[in-house]
Amino acid sequence: MHRSNNHTNVDTKFLELFVRGCRMDFTRTRSKFEAFWRVRARYADLYQYRSLNDPPLANILDFIQIVPLPRLTDEGLRVTVFRLLPGYPERAADVAATVKAVLLVSDARMHDEHAIAGDIFLWDVGGARGSIVAHVASAANALRRGVQLAHAAYPQRLKCVHVFAAPAFLASTIQLLRSFMSETIRRRFRLHSKLEQLQEYISLRVLPSDFGGEEESLDVLSEKWRRRVGELHDYLRNLNEITHETSVSVKEREYYGAVGAFRKLEID
Repeated sequence: MHRSNNHTNVDTKFLELFVRGCRMDFTRTRSKFEAFWRVRARYADLYQYRSLNDPPLANILDFIQIVPLPRLTDEGLRVTVFRLLPGYPERAADVAATVKAVLLVSDARMHDEHAIAGDIFLWDVGGARGSIVAHVASAANALRRGVQLAHAAYPQRLKCVHVFAAPAFLASTIQLLRSFMSETIRRRFRLHSKLEQLQEYISLRVLPSDFGGEEESLDVLSEKWRRRVGELHDYLRNLNEITHETSVSVKEREYYGAVGAFRKLEID
């Protein structure tokens, strides 16, 4: 695959993530690889913060844990847990900043990731309070951008989204989030009210102790990821510098909107 001069600082492993994520389809690989840089340039505000140790993203860690789990499932899938912390301070419930934190962890994960068959997302929302509905509604545009751009521009094959312990008042919020996704992904949502239901889908070997699993607790794993993002500071800054060198003009309608890139790119 041809690499433009703007991307000469990107190593082979980084490119291989895109090739594998696109199932060796080089046309799709090139399209997604170019989209990765173009959307970062077009929506630079989503990538402006490169640290979980400094505000505003440091405050997000009092609201939510974003944890790619260490072990793969038997099918070779990576599980990432998004857990709303019980008793989170209201000031920390910044949903727009959470989108930026998720994208930052995604960038860090790309540095370390190896061959995987796809992704599973686990949303633990049992700690949500009623006020979260208004927080999500006010940040709906940022959420929509984040969801659509992440799936359109990252080498990801999302296999399933598990939602655990959702209070009844979150029904409309979950529907809003699902509306940002393709029909294929909407069919892959699973709601669980009991641990036993979740454990039928994800092995105890993979799950953290918070879910009755054998892995370390989310508190421990979240702290490890915070430190890892800090260790990758130069790499994360370099991604932004490469993006700034990219002078390709991007038309918003090509990557974002009612029929944005996520709906154009079928994720399977």
